[in-house]
Amino acid sequence: MGKTPVQWRRPSWEEGRLNHDVRQSQPQRRRRVHATLALAWVTVALTLSVAATVASAQAPASPPDTPPEPRYKFSGLVFGDFYRFSQNHDPAWEGQAGFWLRRIYATFDYAFAPRLSTRLRLEMNSNGQLGDERLTPYVKDAYLRWTYFGRQQMTLGIEPSLSIEFVESVWGLRHVEKTPLDLYKWDSSRDTGLTLSGPLNDAGTLSYGVQSGTEQSDYAELKRLRDVRVAARYDAKPGLAVEGMLAWLGRDLVTSRLTAHVFAGYRAASARAGFLYSRQARHAAEGPAGPDLALDVYSGFAVADLKPKKVSVFARVDRHGDPCPDCSSIDYLPISTDAPFTLVVTGVEYYIHPSVRFSPNVEWVHYSAPADSAIAQPKDDLVWRATFYWAW
Repeated sequence: MGKTPVQWRRPSWEEGRLNHDVRQSQPQRRRRVHATLALAWVTVALTLSVAATVASAQAPASPPDTPPEPRYKFSGLVFGDFYRFSQNHDPAWEGQAGFWLRRIYATFDYAFAPRLSTRLRLEMNSNGQLGDERLTPYVKDAYLRWTYFGRQQMTLGIEPSLSIEFVESVWGLRHVEKTPLDLYKWDSSRDTGLTLSGPLNDAGTLSYGVQSGTEQSDYAELKRLRDVRVAARYDAKPGLAVEGMLAWLGRDLVTSRLTAHVFAGYRAASARAGFLYSRQARHAAEGPAGPDLALDVYSGFAVADLKPKKVSVFARVDRHGDPCPDCSSIDYLPISTDAPFTLVVTGVEYYIHPSVRFSPNVEWVHYSAPADSAIAQPKDDLVWRATFYWAW
């Protein structure tokens, strides 16, 4: 587009960012720090597993080792939009209108036994960058799950990411929009690896999760440690829900991302709400490849049922406190990388059937003035959508 690149100011220790000069002169030391951090998190995983095992010692006796009936289930979902971009910072998107299928899932679940099951899920979607490619299926989930020591679980394969799964379950409107860490490409919604998870008390209100893998699900082979995620949560089901999560994502031998988030939500019979704060430190490669970054995002939402399973209203506000380096490649809603921004999502959802919904909604991206006065403030983005969703 001919724009002047974003000029990132070199952060200092006082601002909570790494000193690039020190890091540049000590690459091997940083690798040792990453290895020590990964080892520490594995130790945490083993400690939590032992604690969970002790907590499960008084759990009720396991059911007979015979598979439930039926042993398999086919399911799926479809969602997409009729859309119109009435305003956009990118002239290629402004005025665009049409129809797309943002997701199609076809899922097969099979139970070998009550404590051993597997899932295979295929996904298809339209091109989210105004392209005309055909719908192409690919593997979304492919994992084996074993329940052991009462209610502890081990999951192996392509599986949901710990950094996104719980927040998305409380938000409950994935067909309207992704959660912040997923939407702004801070992390992937899937990982290929191993997860240990389970409750820490008899009531099941306290739980943990430890995950390690290749960072993204399109890596078919685990060649080396690429990421570790640790999560702990309290979930009253319904009522208060609180989660803390820490993730280290090692993109290659020298670049990495360290992400932390705190989420608090509340679920009642006819309403739910939540607030998320997350911070990510991005450590760039040695040399002139790019500076280290520290990014912050705040997000709050509320959903209320005016008539349960008939009509609901929803609103969400995200504040990305820095220019978003990866947001220009967001499918279905590209966001400028030149300035901080606020995203507002609001709409109404109608239930034609418990499994069929129609959701008129609007997404508005308002940009703040860039830190560099030489960069023009981007024009706001405004997209009107009629979102449809059905599942079976």
